[in-house]
Amino acid sequence: MPKDMSLNRQSKNSVFVDFFNNEAHILQMYKELHPEATDVTIDDITIDTLESIIVNTLYNDLGFLVKDRYVLLVEAQSTWNVNIALRMLFYLTETFRRYINDTEQSELDDKRVKLPMPELYVIYSGEGKKPDVVSLSEDFFEGNPDIELRVHVLSEENTTTLSGQYIGYCKVFDEQRKLHNDGITAARETYRICIEKGYLAEYMKSHEKEVISMMQELFDEETMRKQLDTARSRRDVERGKSEEKILLAERLIARGKDNFEDIADLTNLSLEKIEEIAKRMKPALA
Repeated sequence: MPKDMSLNRQSKNSVFVDFFNNEAHILQMYKELHPEATDVTIDDITIDTLESIIVNTLYNDLGFLVKDRYVLLVEAQSTWNVNIALRMLFYLTETFRRYINDTEQSELDDKRVKLPMPELYVIYSGEGKKPDVVSLSEDFFEGNPDIELRVHVLSEENTTTLSGQYIGYCKVFDEQRKLHNDGITAARETYRICIEKGYLAEYMKSHEKEVISMMQELFDEETMRKQLDTARSRRDVERGKSEEKILLAERLIARGKDNFEDIADLTNLSLEKIEEIAKRMKPALA
C-alpha cells in the first residue's frame, strides 16, 4: 500500500460515502444518468460497495445494483489516477465474483452465468480537463480491442446533478482549505458557501454538525499529512548530511590522517564518532 494511502482513503470516504450511503440519493443520481429510467424506484436499488474489513483488501467508493439488471461502480477522485481503468477492472471483477456467489451461480457450470450490465464512473473534482471516457485498452494495450473496459468521467461543477454538486462542494472546500489555517473555520465557511450555492444543500442542512465535523477532520488530516511530509523531507536532508560527513571522515582516515581531533573539526562530527569510524575501518586498513 502506498504511503499515506489509508489517510487519503479515510479523508475521501467521509462526505461522499456518507451522502451516497443512501438509496434515495443513489436513485436520484441513477435517474440523472438515465433519465429514461422512469420505472425505477428506491426498492430497485441495492448498495453493493466493496468494503475493507482488513488492511490491503480491495474496496471502492460506491457500488450498487439496479433491479439486478445493472451494476454501477463509482469512484470519487480529487487527484487524477492514471491507473483508474485498471482499478475499475479489479473492482468489477470482485463485484461480479461476489454477485455470482450471492446468486448461487458458478462459472464452472455448463450453463452460462447471468450478470448485470456494468457501468463505470469516476467523479473527478480536481484540476485540469480530463477525457469524458477512459479506455483500458488505450491506456494499457495500445488500443488492442481484445480486452476493453471504459470508464465515464464526470467532472462538471453544477447544481443540476448530484455529481456536479459534489464536485462543487469539493472545489469550495479546497479553496477554503487554502484560505484558512484551522479546520473549523475552513469547514464552517465551506458549509456556508455550499448552502448559498446549492451544493448538497439539503443534505448539509439536515446533517450540519456531522458534515462540519467530517470536513474539519478532513482538513486536520490533510494538515497532518503535510506536516509528516515536511518532517520526512527534513529527516532525509539531515540523514543525507550525516552520511556525507561520515564518508568524508572515512576518506580522511583511509588516506592516513590520524589526528582525529582535526577530522572531527573538519566533518563537524564528535570525536567519539570519529574514533568509532576508525575502529570499524581498522581491519580493512590493516
